[in-house]
Amino acid sequence: MIELNQLEQLVCIAKNKTISKAAEELLISQPALSRSMQRLEDDLGVAIFDHYSNRVVLNANGEMMVERAQKILQELEQSVQAVRHFARSHLEVSIACCAPAPIWDLEPLYQQFDPSLHLTSAVIDEEQLIPELKNKTYQLVITPGKINDPEVYGNYYLHEDLYLSLPPGHHLANREKVEFEDLAGETMLLYSKIGFWQKLHDRTMPHTRFLQQDERRTFNEIVKSSLLPSFTTNLSIKREGKMDERVIVPFSNSEAHVPFYLNCLTKERTRFEPLFQYLKENRHD
Repeated sequence: MIELNQLEQLVCIAKNKTISKAAEELLISQPALSRSMQRLEDDLGVAIFDHYSNRVVLNANGEMMVERAQKILQELEQSVQAVRHFARSHLEVSIACCAPAPIWDLEPLYQQFDPSLHLTSAVIDEEQLIPELKNKTYQLVITPGKINDPEVYGNYYLHEDLYLSLPPGHHLANREKVEFEDLAGETMLLYSKIGFWQKLHDRTMPHTRFLQQDERRTFNEIVKSSLLPSFTTNLSIKREGKMDERVIVPFSNSEAHVPFYLNCLTKERTRFEPLFQYLKENRHD
């Protein structure tokens, strides 16, 4: 029976032009390679080499066999990669959201749901969430609001509520609620890696000055020692706790309260339905 390593050896001989050079590349002895090619000829029932006094060359049969061997090896490699990709797709799940906080809760919950799965996540633009889901770049996406698309299946996941974080002496600290307009003319501290919240702040607070910091730990340390207002959310407080010496005031604007939905492709619903049910039963928001 013809073996795959014989086909690999034959292709190597064709590439190197001689058995001796091929043997060097394959890290085997020349006699061993010659015997392997003799067995290949025996299995084929035809000669694929012409033997001369000082050299051995591929004949027409051999050249045809080389072409066939290259196709077989290429198809085998493609099959191996396809199977590996299929296996990874069922062991790895990629999820994207347009804000970082909703992913914080999902990652540990997913590991409890199925510890054998590997979850990767990314924060991308809101406009790219559904196109990337349909392109299968991500198997799950978290969107701010329900998606009305027959190709997309989604369930409510959680709310993120925006709060104003203030030092006790700030003139807004005694308010029960505030509005975006109340921050006109204010200078605020802002963590920069907040996804779609950044666009919301820029759009709804055009007259507010933001001092941005892109490292979370540094940002929190600055907020603790600052007299400037900043933002926080219910999910940030859940994860990091409420800062001492800061007053938390909710926003009355509807845009400050965002329902997030977890979505997959409709044709993948059967695969992810147990996860949706698990999250529903274990959600604490």
